[in-house]
Amino acid sequence: MSLDALLTVRNKLISSSDLTALVPASQIKVGWQKTIDSFPCIIINQAAGNDVGYLGYATSPSGNKVRREQVTVQIDIYSRKSRQNVFEIADEIVPLMISLGSSKDSDVDDFNDDLSVYRKIQTYTFFKFHDD
Repeated sequence: MSLDALLTVRNKLISSSDLTALVPASQIKVGWQKTIDSFPCIIINQAAGNDVGYLGYATSPSGNKVRREQVTVQIDIYSRKSRQNVFEIADEIVPLMISLGSSKDSDVDDFNDDLSVYRKIQTYTFFKFHDD
């Protein structure tokens, strides 16, 4: 689900005209970027993930095994314009992510000295159940 989750997040974000008015859709990217050279931008990555089989998973017949998958998505927001610009972008993202059924786990602000850019890091967790 990890790539699927990341693409679902990107598709949701680029569907918002309010968000794309702040960050062009071409600057909302999935996966680690070797270089970041255009701002503002949003980078979406998987921060963590796990799978848990429910009671009886090991002995249940195929099709009756219930497994919960958890994916934590990290959204990095970068802007050279201002810290306020990063907050405005983040405020647009929160309701979009919650509408996908995720919960926000963290929200951290910093300044990246190497890039001379404001940065906000948000993480969201999704759960998906599978009948294996």
